[in-house]
Amino acid sequence: MAKPLDFNAGPLVWVDCEMTGLDPRTDKIIEIAVLITNGNLELVDEGLEFVIRTDKADLDRMGEWCTKQHGQVRFSRPHATAHLIPDATQSGLTKACLESPHSHENVTKAVLAYIKKWIPQQRVGVLAGNSVHADRSFLVEAMPEVVDWLHYRSLFPTLSTMYIC
Repeated sequence: MAKPLDFNAGPLVWVDCEMTGLDPRTDKIIEIAVLITNGNLELVDEGLEFVIRTDKADLDRMGEWCTKQHGQVRFSRPHATAHLIPDATQSGLTKACLESPHSHENVTKAVLAYIKKWIPQQRVGVLAGNSVHADRSFLVEAMPEVVDWLHYRSLFPTLSTMYIC
């Protein structure tokens, strides 16, 4: 088993959130995935992922893009094998949110515990990910204790940094 990471290991907390919209004050995080790596981008383990139980009223307020993107997975049949391929624009996340056993409070606690397990020192782990500024703004509103544990810096990978890595 890998050991917890300290400042010298350069820990990165990779986060990806799905939300009901783009306004962190009114929209909700409905799914979160977290991976932790050291500065060499070596994973400490398989990470975690939660679909968060969400009220139907919150899901009903989603805009057109989110409604389509997170909607029910449907199958079309233009030819004999098409029934095997879901419509790529519909993830089924809306239904999963209604059926999820994971409350927002429990997910927040689990995410924070996971980060503390691998990065036991506060303000050492750097938040990283694609569009991480948007994810951070939602985390500030919805899971402030998670953001408070992390460093104030964020890492937003670009093609050039990915090439270097």
